[in-house]
Amino acid sequence: MKRRERIHKFPVKITDRLKKFNVFKILSIILIVVFILSIPTIIQKLVKVQKITCVSQYGDCPVFLTFLNYEGKDYKAVKSQINTILEQNILINSFLIQYKIPGTLQIEVNLKKPKFAIKNLQGSTFLVDTDGLIVEMTKESDLPTLQKNESSEYKVGDTVTDKDKFSLSLFEGVNYLYSIKLGIQEKNELKVTNSEGIIIRFPLEGDKDVLLGSLRLIFSRLNDSSEGIRMEDVNEIDLRFKNPVIR
Repeated sequence: MKRRERIHKFPVKITDRLKKFNVFKILSIILIVVFILSIPTIIQKLVKVQKITCVSQYGDCPVFLTFLNYEGKDYKAVKSQINTILEQNILINSFLIQYKIPGTLQIEVNLKKPKFAIKNLQGSTFLVDTDGLIVEMTKESDLPTLQKNESSEYKVGDTVTDKDKFSLSLFEGVNYLYSIKLGIQEKNELKVTNSEGIIIRFPLEGDKDVLLGSLRLIFSRLNDSSEGIRMEDVNEIDLRFKNPVIR
């Protein structure tokens, strides 16, 4: 009986040793993996940013994007801070941050592109993107321009009013169809003049597609060779009423 007990206890000791060995092996593997994964973070903290460059699709970044205060700091902290700044800037569509050996942080930003300009009564010109966001203030612009004959003031980062947004949306359609570069907004109407000198008046509310469709239909009939009013007989098309008025 004693002999059997000894035989029974022997394999238990071996199993305990194997378990201890497996635990040690697993812990060693975990520590190695953690160390390997932490290497990039350690390196980023040790690396110092000596120079920061910033470019956009138009050349150098605008003056509001300056990062000189971050030069000389560790790469990880600088990248995190600049990443936050760029993410929160509403004038930036997208960006890319790259580290270039030996110590340059290169930033590439894609700025929101202006599509139209709004010129107010004071003579200020505001560049507006497709979402109605004011992305820049300038003196002059070659973009299709909505001239407002009333006092209004915007600043970079503002979104235009609903009335101005409707005017711009309507003006976009007119510009696309007839290459009209200037629209005048006054009181409750948008007024444009086509290449034939015909004044076209739009309301500042309603269905944009219906208004543009009505204008296209009127021009189609005016260009028709059948009897009736011809294009050369028309000075003004007024779409502010339920039934268009042709004068």
